[in-house]
Amino acid sequence: IVVGLSAAIDLYGISRQGTAGYIPGDLGFDPLGMYPKAPEERKEMQLKEIKNGRLAMIAIVGFAIQEAVKGVGVVDETPFFFKPITATLGPYFDHLTNSGYLN
Repeated sequence: IVVGLSAAIDLYGISRQGTAGYIPGDLGFDPLGMYPKAPEERKEMQLKEIKNGRLAMIAIVGFAIQEAVKGVGVVDETPFFFKPITATLGPYFDHLTNSGYLN
């Protein structure tokens, strides 16, 4: 189902190529109306999106380098960001309750 939906969205984007005002990646989905109307503001928003994407790519490369150097996965290195909060802080709270701090 997900692959079919992705293919349908991709085909919709391809069908829009060559139409007036076509911008790659702009499928006209803006339910909150946050995309600017003025051309200058649109250019600024597009530049921010490009910079955000580039920063995300650098972060992923950093994760890969960290895993290669340390030999430990980023998910295991920083579980607070990737696992449920009860799994990461649960042992801490168990220690507090067993030691009498939270009784």
